[in-house]
Formats: sequence, structure tokens, C-alpha cells
Amino acid sequence: MMKLLGIGYQKIGICLNFCILYYLENAKLTECKTYKHTRYKLGTDRGMTLVSYRKLRYFSITPRLQRLLMSPKTVEHMAWHHSHDAVNRVMVHPSDGESKKYYNMVHP
Repeated sequence: MMKLLGIGYQKIGICLNFCILYYLENAKLTECKTYKHTRYKLGTDRGMTLVSYRKLRYFSITPRLQRLLMSPKTVEHMAWHHSHDAVNRVMVHPSDGESKKYYNMVHP
């Protein structure tokens, strides 16, 4: 379904004990450095296929934000907290709070 939307994900192998990601400098490892547990189990679908015990699915935020910003209506909703004014000085949203006003003053 994600592929049809044009926003895929990346599969990253993980140690069985969640202690290491097999990513970047660890991508070529076949066993965990800490527990010495093997990275792969034998797949049952095609005989000797190597399958990771655990996988992390990394969904990059950049293509999702790009898709959201394609629609003017969505952009309007996403920027609402910055453009709206508090009615009668009543806090109806966290962006109406004093801390947000102070932050906007210090970091224009």
C-alpha cells in the first residue's frame, strides 16, 4: 500500500535481543557483537534463503512531508497554529500559551 502512494520504507535488520541495528557500519555483520547471536535464520519458503530474525521498518519523514505540502488545503491546516490569533486572550490551543509567545519573541 505504501508503494502505491509513492512513499516506501527501508527494512533494517535488528539483533534478536534488540541490542544492534545492522545498518551503516554494521550492515555487513552476520552476528551480534554483544550476544554473538546469528543475524539470520533459514527461511522455509525457498530452502536456504536467509531471513532476519527481526526487522525495523524505517519510514523517512521527508517524502511524507513533501506529500502533505503538495495540497494548499493541508498547508493551511499545518500552518494554522502560527497564523491564528487568540480570541479574547483565551487559551484555546497550546500555541496561545505564554511559553510559545516568549519563544517566538526570542527566536523570530
